[in-house]
Amino acid sequence: KLSEAKVKEWAEALRSRELMGEDETIIEHTNGDCWEFLSQTRGNIFFTEKSMIFTGGLLGSTCYVYPYDKITEVKKCNVGGLIKIIPTGIKVTYENEKGKIKKSRLSTLKRKDWIEYINGKVSGLN
Repeated sequence: KLSEAKVKEWAEALRSRELMGEDETIIEHTNGDCWEFLSQTRGNIFFTEKSMIFTGGLLGSTCYVYPYDKITEVKKCNVGGLIKIIPTGIKVTYENEKGKIKKSRLSTLKRKDWIEYINGKVSGLN
């Protein structure tokens, strides 16, 4: 759990990079990884009123924002290098800003709880 000071620090950083709106607050946080092709980027996953945000890598160089109203599916998946055997993955299917359907693989501990949380946010918008 992040301290109140850390939440404030992260919120300011996310707002300054336009990853989070001025009217949003960080509600939840977990450590997590983003898996792309053969690379794994360690980072943080933040949950606000409107979106899920992943930021990680060197100086937060890898960032993804998943607005809840653009997420079409969230489900379990395995992650890993060539052979995906690590059962901590969450596959997020969403529509990007250009209207294209994209899929991201994130991983975190307690993925079942996080999938339920995300699905609650997504279904709460419909």
